Amino acid sequence: MIDDPNLRQQAARIRDRALEIRLDYKRHSKEPQWPLVRKLVAEPLRELRQQVADELLRRTAERNETVPIDRDPVPDQFSEQVRKYYERLGSGQ
Repeated sequence: MIDDPNLRQQAARIRDRALEIRLDYKRHSKEPQWPLVRKLVAEPLRELRQQVADELLRRTAERNETVPIDRDPVPDQFSEQVRKYYERLGSGQ
């Protein structure tokens, strides 16, 4: 899902480190060194997640899509006023 080769490479490194820690835990049946896990897996994973989020935001901002602000229906008592408002707005008045 990650198109950027650098981000993909970072994800693979983090995954490999986590796998090594897991295999070491299974082989020796001893508790992982949590500060090392945080340093080698958790922190880089947090940074990678932020980079991916920034990249996704950058890509969606490039499309410049318009999104309706208000999706709620207009109450019936105001629908005629809202229709007239948008007609005047569209005509430039």
